[in-house]
Order: sequence, then C-alpha cells, then structure tokens
Amino acid sequence: MFTGIVAAVGCINSIESMGDAGDAGVRLQINAGGLALDDVGIGDSIAINGACMTVTHKTR
Repeated sequence: MFTGIVAAVGCINSIESMGDAGDAGVRLQINAGGLALDDVGIGDSIAINGACMTVTHKTR
C-alpha cells in the first residue's frame, strides 16, 4: 500500500499494449511534470493512483 507524499502530478503520454491477449498488460509512457527523476533508476517502483509501477526505461 502506498503511504508516501505526492511529490508531483504527471500525465500519461501514451499507452501501448503488451500483447494480443486481454490480460497481457500495457506499457505507460508518463511525463513526470516538474518531478526531478535523478534518483529514480530502472527497476524502481513509482506509485500511480496507489498502484506500484516498475520503471523499465527513463529518458531523463
């Protein structure tokens, strides 16, 4: 359960299906707004509406 403080509000840039099956999942591309991501690494978790998502790629 997420119990942290909201540090920024971001925006979903794109949603990509991970397969043909309905339960295959999706990949989200998020614009983190003004949040500095210097200390975020691949494999880290970021909460989105209380659900933890795993960082798989980072552009900044």
